[in-house]
Amino acid sequence: MKQYKRSMGPWGLMFSAVSAMIGSGWLFSSMLLTKAVGPIAILVWVLGGILILIVAFTYAELSTTLPVTGGSARFPRFTHGTFVSLTFAWITWINLMTTAPIEVQAMLQYTSTYWPSLVHQDTHGLTGRGMSLAALLMVFFCFLNAYSIKLVNRLNSVLTVWKIAVALITALVLIYYMIHAHQVHNFHNPKLGGFNPYGWNAVFMAISTGGVLFAFNGYKQVVELAGETENPRRNIIRALLGSLGIVMVIYILLQIGFIGALPISALTHGFSGVSFTGDAGPISGLLMALGFNIFAILLYSNAVVATGAAGIVYSTSAGRTLYAMSANSQLPKFLSKLSGRGIPVYAVLVNFVLGMTFFLPFKGWHQMIEFMSSVIALSYVSGPVCCLVARYQIPGAVRKFKLPFVTLWCFLAFLACACMVFWSGWAIISKLGGVLLVSLVLFGIYQLCSTRAQKISWDLRESIWLWVFLVGMMLIAYFSRMAGGGDPVLSNLTSYALVVALTAVSLFLAVKFRLAQEKSKAIFDLFLQEVETGKPADLSQAQNRA
Repeated sequence: MKQYKRSMGPWGLMFSAVSAMIGSGWLFSSMLLTKAVGPIAILVWVLGGILILIVAFTYAELSTTLPVTGGSARFPRFTHGTFVSLTFAWITWINLMTTAPIEVQAMLQYTSTYWPSLVHQDTHGLTGRGMSLAALLMVFFCFLNAYSIKLVNRLNSVLTVWKIAVALITALVLIYYMIHAHQVHNFHNPKLGGFNPYGWNAVFMAISTGGVLFAFNGYKQVVELAGETENPRRNIIRALLGSLGIVMVIYILLQIGFIGALPISALTHGFSGVSFTGDAGPISGLLMALGFNIFAILLYSNAVVATGAAGIVYSTSAGRTLYAMSANSQLPKFLSKLSGRGIPVYAVLVNFVLGMTFFLPFKGWHQMIEFMSSVIALSYVSGPVCCLVARYQIPGAVRKFKLPFVTLWCFLAFLACACMVFWSGWAIISKLGGVLLVSLVLFGIYQLCSTRAQKISWDLRESIWLWVFLVGMMLIAYFSRMAGGGDPVLSNLTSYALVVALTAVSLFLAVKFRLAQEKSKAIFDLFLQEVETGKPADLSQAQNRA
């Protein structure tokens, strides 16, 4: 049986996360946040980063305890069984699979400044020529991933250094202009509403809808690739803390520079109406408007590098997630087959085909990430829930990294996830039920057609907490004024109180209705066997061992 190659060192793992986070987010999010909340966008990055870090530490404990590939899809397997793991695998896979097309969209949208025939100028959707080029880029990503994870790792490390350098240079150039032109007043101009012109509700909502969640989402690469690093218990912690720290500093500097460098002509209609020539690629357009043409050209070239490198990384993780679902016996077995180089090549090819369809319904980068915001936030829930439940399921497991006050920490992390889902708004939350329904139907069809899947029980009792959380969240959002619900009768304070209560109840139910101890231990032992050998575990054996 083929096995994974543990070829990623600490720098390679960290650069994979940094590269994913410095993709298209830094090219667009500064503009989106400025329009959404004004100068307080700087604080939005800090708040968003803190919330993500709280959640990331729960994954750190899980990933160092059980460094398997495709961890987000596999941790729920030994804590809550088939249906919960299937749901989170489905959500995580959608998140990762669609991000590669989002990065390609961003690349072509920036490139359209010099090649306008690639996108429709009014909507920024791809033209026929743009779709053809997008297909070639997606094929290129697949080729690299099918050829060698080591090559992807080396290429990504080189490109990431370049991306960090250009992002920092861009931020410093904008900050230099701000200071030289004496435009610090942009941050506190009373005519523009001061530092916080649109109120705290807008600040919180912007964490989910302003590109912050999408920009920080790349830290999950550390979790998904944990099975391919040579010293997971050491490298995972360093990669998580290092990548989030580097990226937060870069985004804050970029936001300060962007707001401070905006000319007064761009603010005629306030922060919500910011516009200037070339704002389809906002940061490079601003550099050109200020006369920094050389830096603008450098940034345009870097836009291709940044989005391309991020697209390669996300293609890698999306393939590993499909592999994990297949290894869980939730998808056909061929998707977990590895090539001679230890690559799930069939999973990579399936992601290419399905990823291409994502260009069709969405017109432009902003529409794509708005759709993804609640999916990203919901995918994070598996971290705090599985971290706490694992303390009950496998109390004797060796934990090289152990969270203090784990119950309180996991509650706060779960609450952070719940708030980020809530801040996505009713229009997006209402679609989450469809995600669950599709996953349920697909697995039902697969189980009818596959004797391999028929050996796996549904474990519906163990999914009670997830149904309570999702249905409760949809009800709160529907009746909440802040979430823009269909019948907004709940005040903001009442809405938040209900979100806190729902989080507490859901976490209690998740612990109470966990997978039976014997079955959980059998699955965990198979995962440990995979960690030691690098060979995919056959979870159907857990039925016999339990």
